[in-house]
Amino acid sequence: MKMFSLKFLAFASAMAMAGAAQAATLYSQPYDNTGNLLASQNDTTGGNGNFATAFDDFTLASGGNITGLSFTGGYFNPPTVGNITGFTVKFYANNAGQPGGALSTTTVAGNAGESCAGTICTYALAANFSATAGTKYWMSIVPDLGFPPQWGWATSAVGNGVAYQDFLGTRSALPNDFAFTLTGNAAVPEPAAWAMMLVGFGLAGTALRSRRQSKVVTA
Repeated sequence: MKMFSLKFLAFASAMAMAGAAQAATLYSQPYDNTGNLLASQNDTTGGNGNFATAFDDFTLASGGNITGLSFTGGYFNPPTVGNITGFTVKFYANNAGQPGGALSTTTVAGNAGESCAGTICTYALAANFSATAGTKYWMSIVPDLGFPPQWGWATSAVGNGVAYQDFLGTRSALPNDFAFTLTGNAAVPEPAAWAMMLVGFGLAGTALRSRRQSKVVTA
């Protein structure tokens, strides 16, 4: 009975740890506090349409389902806070080191909880994208906002120093990284992995029982 209890507690503990690890920060490139902004915007009133789109790449060390996105951006030209009416976030496959075909599109109404200190603002919104470990993906963030002003994605000092921007129909490589954090559910072990864990607990219990029996002294 004691051996069963030990194994059960160990298994329950492992399950609890795995469950707690699911909701996590999957990837992060924090804002570098430089004030640098690179245009990404769908002009809703000035007739320019989606004239600028900024892209950055990411690779998850462990796969998972991305359920949340927070990021930093701001206003310039002129530096006054504008009226964002929605955001479009897209995830793309990698194509020879550039954004390839779109894999997922999320469109949300409103300003994603915009909170500004001057003209630099933070945002957070829900996402839904399943990412495979070790696979490079690209992401774009585009607000719906009448020009002027312009909105730009803020830069980060973390990353690989490679980004892209489509501006008025022309794509250019940028020596930058952008500020964003991806949160969600980390990949959990497959059923086969759980079976291996159970076998491991069983073997550990057997070894412990054998060790205890070996200590019994007979007359």
